[in-house]
Amino acid sequence: MKATFVTILRILLVFVTIALLGHGTTLNAIATFLIACIIAMDALDGYIARRYGETSRQGAVFDILGDRIVENVLWIYFACVGELPFWIPIIVITRDVVVDNIRGQALAEGKTAFGDATMQKEAWARLIVSSSWSRGLYATTKAVCFTYLALMITLESAGALSSWFIYLVPIKFLLVYGTVTFCILRGLPVVWEGRGYLLGSGLKETSQAK
Repeated sequence: MKATFVTILRILLVFVTIALLGHGTTLNAIATFLIACIIAMDALDGYIARRYGETSRQGAVFDILGDRIVENVLWIYFACVGELPFWIPIIVITRDVVVDNIRGQALAEGKTAFGDATMQKEAWARLIVSSSWSRGLYATTKAVCFTYLALMITLESAGALSSWFIYLVPIKFLLVYGTVTFCILRGLPVVWEGRGYLLGSGLKETSQAK
């Protein structure tokens, strides 16, 4: 329950953050801090689940659901206010829909996204998708990217962006494109090893085995 509470809190806070952004320098600064906290809480709920023995398949699915809501809300918001091209959230959401569809079908066969029962069979796939360093690096990349985007809005509202614009904008796009590239890279092994589910052969093989 503790880990689930953290996930629910993250979801609620991301909507509070969106409500604060764009309403003055002070509220923008608070929202920037909240974004950093929301992303950091992704690691916290996993730690709490392991610490108190609350790990379960349902908990892992709910954790991923929380991640999707938080990330997609932020991607869409920043695209709507012009901080990044709108095709960025379109790509990310499409990737998430495909990956989660495959994982949902694999879960019906007892295979999870991460952990000992992961659907990733090959070592290279587990390294890219479910290894601790990959998940940690991706979480850090998202934290830096989203926090930086909110910081850009805060600086702009404070009138402090004009003199630094030429330096800060290239960094912004480097973080955005780097995060999206990593997002796609981590999704490719899921699609490759789960292509049988997309093509309809995964469930067929399972039913024949039974």
